[in-house]
Amino acid sequence: MRMLLADQGQSWKEEVVTIDTWMQGLLKPTCLYGQLPKFEDGDLTLYQSNAILRHLGRSLGLYGKNQREAAQVDMVNDGVEDLRGKYGTMIYRNY
Repeated sequence: MRMLLADQGQSWKEEVVTIDTWMQGLLKPTCLYGQLPKFEDGDLTLYQSNAILRHLGRSLGLYGKNQREAAQVDMVNDGVEDLRGKYGTMIYRNY
């Protein structure tokens, strides 16, 4: 999200939540699905990383010119997500 916004010359306000703050347990119940990141765009609040990325892509004109290109963007995003999941497993569980 940060890279996409920076690449597109967008400004944003970032609130960093420390592990200590998260572990206090006050923030988690206020988050849909009990997790971060949380993204606010006006009166729209989103929580899932890929939903946030798709929203930004559509908002910034990066989601293709038609339904076919949007489907290809989704395919690439989902492929990257699959790789990220496998990388996380390799690094944090099977290194």
